[in-house]
Amino acid sequence: MKKIFFAAIALVALASCAKEEFVSVNRQAISFGEAFVDNATRADYSVAGNLKKFYVYGTASGTMQGGGTVNIFDGDKVTGTVGSNIVDGKETHVWNCTETQYWIPGANYAFAAVVDATVEAPASNNGMPTTLTTIADDATTGNMYLKDMLYAEATVDGATVTVGYNTPVNFTFQHLLSKVHFTVTSTAQGDYSHEVTGIKVYNYAEGTYTINGGTWNGNGSPVAVTFADIAGVSSTNGTTGVSNADMLLVPTAATYNVTFTVELYKGTTKLGTE
Repeated sequence: MKKIFFAAIALVALASCAKEEFVSVNRQAISFGEAFVDNATRADYSVAGNLKKFYVYGTASGTMQGGGTVNIFDGDKVTGTVGSNIVDGKETHVWNCTETQYWIPGANYAFAAVVDATVEAPASNNGMPTTLTTIADDATTGNMYLKDMLYAEATVDGATVTVGYNTPVNFTFQHLLSKVHFTVTSTAQGDYSHEVTGIKVYNYAEGTYTINGGTWNGNGSPVAVTFADIAGVSSTNGTTGVSNADMLLVPTAATYNVTFTVELYKGTTKLGTE
């Protein structure tokens, strides 16, 4: 009886010790909040709800051994589902990243986000983007160079990162391309109409954007870029008919040359071409 009593005391002591050494750490995963797109250039992502994904890069520094910097995001894909609350172009998304990383108390964070660009991110820059190259849209529709190109940065000061920190990272994207916009009108009446085809912009080259300094360099020799054809434009009862075509190009001070063909129709019969 005495032996059983001492064994029971020993078990209680062991259970108590195990309970006291259990530690709970409240560490939150890094999340992403608003992704606001500057709509000054009226490019395709300026329409609320059009931005569905971006790729995120990020580093943490200051608290690791030796005070170094480590890469935490390396072009990881972030996808979002648009919510119902869209105000002043700001979209409510539920964003999901393919990679999960956690806030470290006291660490300083730097983030970059990219849309529709080929990224160069050398190891010497801890995997953060240094240059971005344009991506041409070769869709079967024939619409060339309709890919937008967006870039954003965000930082979080280590002084604000404490245990339980869970503030989402917000991005304000900037358009890196310029929108070229053609408007074709027709004052033809009755069953007359016009079609505009073969719109080309000459002296254009794809480019590479250097992030620090914000400079563009052309890639290759200038070429002629073809827009999508503009469908028939007609007017009814004297009201001017309007049709549009857009393209996103690298900003440049170079002089562009533009050519196009205009066809005049009466009904379905083509009367002439200029």
